[in-house]
Amino acid sequence: MTDPTPIDITNIPELRQLVEEMRASKQPRLLKQDRESVALLMPLGTTLKQQPPATQEDIWTDYDVGKVRTALAQSAGTLAGVNKESLLTDIRSQRTQESTHRQF
Repeated sequence: MTDPTPIDITNIPELRQLVEEMRASKQPRLLKQDRESVALLMPLGTTLKQQPPATQEDIWTDYDVGKVRTALAQSAGTLAGVNKESLLTDIRSQRTQESTHRQF
């Protein structure tokens, strides 16, 4: 990464106040514009703390084959009377839509 271009904030009171709050809390601030993250403002001399990796949980811990069979039996016929082609078309349509406001 190249050295960033400095911006003098001496005459921008709103930004100066934000910087002072950030310095006092020693926490970075995420700048957004219309729900889109556009920049990360970080006080010098601090680093972002890495989150520990999520532990893998065993998805089979509470698995009960009897409950699964019961649930499958109860759901039988749920989609009876639904137009299959229309349903598949709707699902395909939803999957191709992009969401620019989705938070990740």
